[in-house]
Amino acid sequence: MFQTNVILKLITKERELECINLRPREDQLNLVASNSDSLLHATKEITSKPFGIYAEDSMVGFILFDNEIYPDGYYWILRFMIDEKYQGKGYAKLAIKEVIKKLKNRIDCKQIRVSHVPHNIVANTLYKKSGFQDTGEVEDNGDIILSYYM
Repeated sequence: MFQTNVILKLITKERELECINLRPREDQLNLVASNSDSLLHATKEITSKPFGIYAEDSMVGFILFDNEIYPDGYYWILRFMIDEKYQGKGYAKLAIKEVIKKLKNRIDCKQIRVSHVPHNIVANTLYKKSGFQDTGEVEDNGDIILSYYM
């Protein structure tokens, strides 16, 4: 059954283990960082906050995005994944919409950026269907950068 909405809940100490236990499919392990690595990254990234993606009472995924403008002038979605058990149910698109909705109200948010490894066609398609566009830019590690304009 397809879900019609998701809720983003801040990852607290009490939610960390549930988040760490989420896993992508085996063939996706090289496409996303582990959630434990992402949570560690979040402690060092002062502009961002980690959120669990919830459908009803279940954490179905994880997303880390800026809640303050990043020094380069953009808001970034830094990490994003949906657990293998919940893929294909529309949660990813709903989660991206929630992030856009949260950031639209910020006066300084003119653009949201996201990047992905070049061969992650599923992510590229998801982001483009959510309104992101190719920027023509790539990160130092070769990741493709897309942008959502407010």
